Amino acid sequence: MRDYRFDVARVLCMSFIVAFVHLWAYIHPEVTSAIYVHPVFAILTNSCLGLFTFASGYLLGGKYSFGEDGNTRIWPFYKKRVLRIIPLFLLAAVILYLIGFNSVKATLNGVLCISPFTTPRPMTLWYIPVILWCYFITPFISRKSFAWRLTIGAGMLLIVWFIRNYIHPLDFRFLFNMSLYIVGLVTAPYFNWKFENRKWIKWVVVVFFVGLLSVTFLKTPNVLFKRTSAFVGVFALLFVCEYIANMVFRHNASNVVSPIGSLIKNVSYASMACYMFHRFFFWAGEMIWNPSTVWLKWLYMAGVVFPVMLVLSYYIQFGYDKLMQGFKTEKNK
Repeated sequence: MRDYRFDVARVLCMSFIVAFVHLWAYIHPEVTSAIYVHPVFAILTNSCLGLFTFASGYLLGGKYSFGEDGNTRIWPFYKKRVLRIIPLFLLAAVILYLIGFNSVKATLNGVLCISPFTTPRPMTLWYIPVILWCYFITPFISRKSFAWRLTIGAGMLLIVWFIRNYIHPLDFRFLFNMSLYIVGLVTAPYFNWKFENRKWIKWVVVVFFVGLLSVTFLKTPNVLFKRTSAFVGVFALLFVCEYIANMVFRHNASNVVSPIGSLIKNVSYASMACYMFHRFFFWAGEMIWNPSTVWLKWLYMAGVVFPVMLVLSYYIQFGYDKLMQGFKTEKNK
């Protein structure tokens, strides 16, 4: 059965990052994104990306099991992950270079997937190499045995942490997101994160996260506080998304999903393409019309460009998936 929590999570997280955090730079060009306006936005951004990564690990960890006692071969898994992301990623990287958003070196570091380990890193697209590295380690962790998953997952995190702190300054976002991916990968077959018999735990986490954000408003937090808050925020947002999903996807007697539920599913489907190409759409929207007042520009970009972007991103993903299906069909003939 489809887990609608993660459809809601993709929509909320992508919309916050794309339609607020990154859009801020086009409305207020004096800063590169809203994360530099206030630490609260930085914490929420890391929480949203972390939830996106946790969801990937959780869904793949529940679906795939590798090794002698597993049912999945490694190379077909890699092939499926690569074909799903790499071509669109390469297209997005070239486009962002052509519009002057990323430099040649940053683009190459991203395309070669070495940006987590060296600088300069491509803006926005830095996340794609991170999730690709997470996919790479999946077959080594996702086995039948919980002890195996926990031991190998913890060992990999310890190695990355050691390298970052004592050998080479890796991108912290790599360690942060890999941690959440591994948590999802390890726990997926054994724990659903719903706390059916202890629902109060979810509200405690949500209230605690709100409290952390409130403290951030009162005093500028240090790095450790921000990173810890973002980690807590991942699960607070997950529980909020579960609450929304339970309301939106409550089926009627005919088992028909509501219009809002259908919209969420479609936007969720388009979310990765939207993330990869949104900088181009904002750039194009600004080229078409650049209102002189801030409020009018917010209205135009958020109310016109963003919805158009969602529709086009859906068809980009849909067209690409159809192309891949046709390629597989021709190859199997």
